[in-house]
Amino acid sequence: MTPPDQSPSTTVARERGRVRVLFEGHDIADSDDVVVMHEAGRPPVRYFPRKDVFMVFLSQADKTTRHPDKGEARYFTIYRDQHLVENIAWSYETPGAAFAEIAGRIAFRPEHVEFQVHGHTPADTAIEDEAVETDGLGREPAA
Repeated sequence: MTPPDQSPSTTVARERGRVRVLFEGHDIADSDDVVVMHEAGRPPVRYFPRKDVFMVFLSQADKTTRHPDKGEARYFTIYRDQHLVENIAWSYETPGAAFAEIAGRIAFRPEHVEFQVHGHTPADTAIEDEAVETDGLGREPAA
């Protein structure tokens, strides 16, 4: 579904089923209420309700950025098992109306975490996410 004020190359939809986020093999989020944003030419971004994120491992960082439609993003740093990664996650607290579904939700940088979707292994999930980006021939899927 493309909200009315969004570019047709951006869609926001609910993920079907449960999604886990793993950092160094440990759960840091686990939810069956995940919103996925698909933007042309980019991997999908999963936004988790804050209540389903183990916030005890995240601390708000000083970094903020601004997107013209999504608004201000606040970033989070993780510290778990003596591993520190700055700006591993972000949240748009008050995005524009077209992105209201992601308000207050937390997204994670995929290069630092693994996603486990529908009980598939993180490796299988990564392969599925790559397939979403192109049609297998290096082209973006038709909108």
